[in-house]
Amino acid sequence: MKNAHKVITAQIIEQMETAGSNWLNPMVGGAEFGMPRNAVTGRRYAGINVLILGFTGQYWATYNQWQSKGCQVRKGEKATHIVLFKPLEVKDKQTGDQKVIPFMKSFCVFSANQVDGEFAEKITGAKQDAVDETEIIAAADEWVTASGAEINHSRGASAYYRPSTDSIHMPNREVFADTGTSNATQTYYSTLLHELGHWTGHKDRLARIKLTNSFGNEGYAFEELIAELASAFQCALLNISVTPREDHAKYLNNWIRVLKDNPRAIFKAAAAAEKAVQFIEDLQPQSQEAAA
Repeated sequence: MKNAHKVITAQIIEQMETAGSNWLNPMVGGAEFGMPRNAVTGRRYAGINVLILGFTGQYWATYNQWQSKGCQVRKGEKATHIVLFKPLEVKDKQTGDQKVIPFMKSFCVFSANQVDGEFAEKITGAKQDAVDETEIIAAADEWVTASGAEINHSRGASAYYRPSTDSIHMPNREVFADTGTSNATQTYYSTLLHELGHWTGHKDRLARIKLTNSFGNEGYAFEELIAELASAFQCALLNISVTPREDHAKYLNNWIRVLKDNPRAIFKAAAAAEKAVQFIEDLQPQSQEAAA
């Protein structure tokens, strides 16, 4: 397998030199690429809230905020708790001087995927009449199931791994479309396997994902390289696409620019991706039977 990974990495690097960075989101009406933001105010969430909500580009709001836009949280949906930190100026009771203390307040928010309403459908790009153009690849589904990862599918157009809940969130299959260089089946499974790559980085597995990896910094960019290379390795292993696709190269080019001071980042990421795929493979029934 190691030789296969080296070949794939070499092919991707060659593609990266000509593919450019005009990566297309394969999800129809895909949410803006980036950090989560409030659906009503448009403000991006920051700090620990990014880790709580996931690096999704997805929209969130409180129950009352959704209602103000004519949307209704579905019955049985669970809220996600986030926190607000801000400096608060108060008067010192002993000295009478003004001083600043940290103020923290908790809020309950729901994602656009948890509510019904025209406003939520518009901002997520969800289409009720979308047609599923993907095909079932049983080997890939069995591979993912054997990992034991929690996979949640829902209406919407965001795919992400959320470390705080240790769960993968995927749009329904009909959201995925042909990009011109990949068909809908390939875009669905490569996205799912990308998120599974992130899943291996949890502290209870390969302990790769760090709390300091905020969106756009080098740590986050490096993790994206690992997950996308892990996706390419798995796609080849499962015959989803025997050779790496231009989409992989374009996506990687989006992040390699952040690591401009580390020209060997792609090779280090490939080594980490190889470990990630091996971790998943070791969870497969045939691997466990061979070790018994």
